[in-house]
Amino acid sequence: MSLANSNERAYAMSDNQRVYCKVKNHLKKMMPAQPQGHVVTLAMMIVGIICGKKAQLGPMSNEVPYGSKDDSVERRMRRWVGNQRIGTNVYFMPFAQALLVGLAHRPLVLVMDGSPVGRGCMALIVGVVYQRRVLPLAWLVYKGKKGHAPATRHQEVLELVKPLIPAQSTVILLGDGEYDTPEMLTWVDTQTTWFFVSRTAANILVSTVSEEWFALSTWNLQPGDLQVAAEARFTQRKAAGPYLVIGWWDAQHDEPLYLVTNFTDAQEAIYWYRKRYRIETFFSDQKSRGFHIHKSHLSDPARLARLLIAACLAYIWIIYLGVTALQTHQADLIDRNDRCDLSLFQMGLRWLTHLLKWRKPLPIAFRVPLG
Repeated sequence: MSLANSNERAYAMSDNQRVYCKVKNHLKKMMPAQPQGHVVTLAMMIVGIICGKKAQLGPMSNEVPYGSKDDSVERRMRRWVGNQRIGTNVYFMPFAQALLVGLAHRPLVLVMDGSPVGRGCMALIVGVVYQRRVLPLAWLVYKGKKGHAPATRHQEVLELVKPLIPAQSTVILLGDGEYDTPEMLTWVDTQTTWFFVSRTAANILVSTVSEEWFALSTWNLQPGDLQVAAEARFTQRKAAGPYLVIGWWDAQHDEPLYLVTNFTDAQEAIYWYRKRYRIETFFSDQKSRGFHIHKSHLSDPARLARLLIAACLAYIWIIYLGVTALQTHQADLIDRNDRCDLSLFQMGLRWLTHLLKWRKPLPIAFRVPLG
């Protein structure tokens, strides 16, 4: 190894050491009642994911500036993700609840969607919209491929979120066409006070007081059209409701969208539904544009669920850094002066690099910035 490469390696390890110490000390303060060895390992995993941009235990362990050899760090991480006593209820839910408390002064917009993780598994994730991103709150990981999961699984992940919601909060739940089952929508209506807007399919049969059962496709919508069925029963298979059913062809879309909601105003439902796509940015940040969690070699759902604890905490911190750069009016140090081209996630990563390069203090928090 050349002297230049050796110096670069030492400098990089020095940066990783700073990140590791900061994360470890912060987590220890946040989790004083938990086994400190588990907390230290969680800090290692967060640092490995952020510094290595890979949510794979081997590459993660290579980024941890620890006295042990890399393979012993990897074994430590493997024990952590395999430990049945470690769960999101202790190691993540307190952070999720803090996120919601910090956002409770505005409507809480929840988005639910699934994405492949690891080998042969899906993660069903619920997050809260924050600016143009979605911050994760809860998830279920199960064996399977992208496609329709049973309504019981949707209800199960929402049951994890429901106790975290601050009292008196207004909640809007958004979902794509996988979450439009009568069972799912009835659960939201009967078990919560939330509003919901879900995409549905053109071949779904609905009926109103004045019309028999008909397929939404019979509306024959054209670009720019908006049509509604008020007080509609949804669907013929199991009549739930009454709900508002909307057919909407926005000029930006190649085809019409059909929505079902318990809002009474179509424009309000459309306004909120436009925010649903923001969970796609979370998935891309966790995958191809960020941590590559879809390439994890883990195939056990429980182990992947624990890996997500580290990946989601890493994500929240990076978003925190991105917002901090904006709020302190220093974004022009890492982005263009005339406009902002970076997402909050990319801005957070660059801001971290900037702080390390210039040996500036590292702010750390697993929440949204105040103000």
